[in-house]
Amino acid sequence: MRRGRPKILRLVSEEPKYKIFKPKGINFNNLEKVNLTVDELEALRLVDYLDLTQEEASKLMGISRRTLWNLLVSARKKVVDALINGKVIVIDGGYYKIRECKYCFRYRHGKGKHCRGI
Repeated sequence: MRRGRPKILRLVSEEPKYKIFKPKGINFNNLEKVNLTVDELEALRLVDYLDLTQEEASKLMGISRRTLWNLLVSARKKVVDALINGKVIVIDGGYYKIRECKYCFRYRHGKGKHCRGI
């Protein structure tokens, strides 16, 4: 039985197209793996790739700014560790659901890069 507040599902735009990234020329089985969750990837995408503010990104994901910050810190550490130490990044898992259009950018909705496939 879990104590404390129940976890809120994090809203993500879509499942990642590619789930494994590895250094070239080294056998997959000989490398250490780093697990990046889908919700961590979404936090990176919104803040670092799309240049949204943390407030905008947290609203899109349906979570608090503090939770978004924790996702960003964790994701950035994992990605940097994999890049510096030559580890495989496996994108899988997390506590999320796919965002439906009604959750998208109500204040600047455009069915563009922020609203995937809807």
